[in-house]
Amino acid sequence: MDAAPSRRRPFRASAVRAFAALAVVAPAAFLLGRAVGFWRVRLVVGRLLALLPDEGAPDHVRVLPPPADEYAGTVPTSPAETRAMLPNRGFSELIRAYFHAYERDGETVHEVGSFVHRPEGITGDWQVHVRLFPAPDGSTEVWAHWERNPYVAPLAHLRMEGYDPARGERIAAELIDDLR
Repeated sequence: MDAAPSRRRPFRASAVRAFAALAVVAPAAFLLGRAVGFWRVRLVVGRLLALLPDEGAPDHVRVLPPPADEYAGTVPTSPAETRAMLPNRGFSELIRAYFHAYERDGETVHEVGSFVHRPEGITGDWQVHVRLFPAPDGSTEVWAHWERNPYVAPLAHLRMEGYDPARGERIAAELIDDLR
């Protein structure tokens, strides 16, 4: 008696190459980010993605403007000083997040930092996500929102369930000194 033919598709060589490339690129990108700062890697990638046409591209490979209601204010420190201060306030640098930029006076201003604070730790349900942008006077603009933790609730995070810019702004103001 012959065995029933397998319904599983054979693994394609292109899939194997893609996984092999990811296995090499992901650790290399992580090590590069650790060496030069994840914000720098994200800035370069964001600038490169901004050169691509937006039409038909999914959001995760587009550079999006930050939602206006996420603007939380400015801190009187430079972006470098703000990035150095945030870990002392319980934030960690966020590597995986959408890329953001907006137009100011005819120039594109890219984010120069993406940080997250999870009050209940990495396995907590919620987080406040802040993005940093350089302000014209050398200070730092902070944009913030409260959202589901994608590590705990990835689909709810993508569906923006519980997304709350006002709460994100309040929590950011509590954690970041001189946010005005």
